[in-house]
Amino acid sequence: MRKLSVFFSLAALPLTIQISTAQNLGTPRLPAAVPGGYFAALNSTPQHRAENRLSAAVNLAAQAQSPNIVSIPTFSSSFTSDGQSYAYTMVGQNPALRRTSYVPTEYIPLSLYFDEFVDKNGNNITIDATTITREIRNSPLFENAEYASGDTQFVDAQMRAQFWPLINTRRGDNYHVLLETPQTLTPVTIEVPFGASEMFVDPSGKYFALIDVNFLESQLNTMLQLEPVNVQSIPIFLTRNAVFGDFSMGQPENCCIGGFHTAYTARQTANRTFVQTVVFATSLDSDVSNAVFGDPGEFADINALSHELAETVNDPFVNNVTPGYQVPGAPNGTCQNTLEVGDVTESFLPNYTDVTLHGFTYHPQTLGVLQWFEDASPSTAINGVFSFPDSSLLTTQFTPCQVLVPVG
Repeated sequence: MRKLSVFFSLAALPLTIQISTAQNLGTPRLPAAVPGGYFAALNSTPQHRAENRLSAAVNLAAQAQSPNIVSIPTFSSSFTSDGQSYAYTMVGQNPALRRTSYVPTEYIPLSLYFDEFVDKNGNNITIDATTITREIRNSPLFENAEYASGDTQFVDAQMRAQFWPLINTRRGDNYHVLLETPQTLTPVTIEVPFGASEMFVDPSGKYFALIDVNFLESQLNTMLQLEPVNVQSIPIFLTRNAVFGDFSMGQPENCCIGGFHTAYTARQTANRTFVQTVVFATSLDSDVSNAVFGDPGEFADINALSHELAETVNDPFVNNVTPGYQVPGAPNGTCQNTLEVGDVTESFLPNYTDVTLHGFTYHPQTLGVLQWFEDASPSTAINGVFSFPDSSLLTTQFTPCQVLVPVG
């Protein structure tokens, strides 16, 4: 829905990587104490971003399933709406073939070291995502849970729900798009300089930050110079207890971005083009989620990550154009024309479904399904839904809306 100019990658190195700005422009200070729902009271909203960074020629080659494109496994198809054809590319194999695809993933936890903020003992504050690695790896994104479309992973359940008409159990139901358990790569420590963040402490005493998204871009682009990740996998960069927004003169202008996904040309050799997909997301502890949004599930655990992974699987190259639609729950005139299955439900609070695994309750975001973007009537998805797993978020066809500046 909203663009972000960023591309990055990383490979495993023997030691933790530290990205340092080496700037000290003031006196460190304590975080501001805030009550629950603090950001919600300021009318902050959950946001996600995406951008296609591919050339027109590479876009066409990817949509045509050219053998010269090297990336994660994809298939292409199309739908017709109001007499116009719309092509799309998704991860996996054509559902009509009833085959299972396995998609490698890589996980890079990010640790944030703040120059500007210290605890009551004068120690610089660090917020480290490596502490939740097991929680992420054991989540419904990579392990099975029960859904209406089967006992499977969360994103696969959504894919199966929207392609339900093509799944015939009498002939063998083997259609899946499964994310392999992430290979954990070298953790990265990013030094956040003065003027690039604001730090807060919630009523439980937990620290969380609002960070300049443009600063984050620069750091991730620095990581790109180290060594590229595998283009045939989905790399996942994750922060903990941080949200992002635009800053001006060291002051935040908006909030709250929870993640983004993108695709870019990593390299070209002879006639082969290597296209890298990338996912970035944050993960908030439930008390921090409550402090930010007044809801313990928004951006909590895998909420933001489920949004970005699902959009990567449904629109890996960020080039699936749809009819223009009013984004549900967003201000009137907020128009979009891309197949971003998380954007169309992100404005609802709550927007998630509780899924319990290993004694922990996760909050993956409810997603739109292909039939909603098709403006289908009725929906041919499982049980006639427009959103999944919670069918109550999108119950009708979309409201047409003219996109003045096409996205993606």
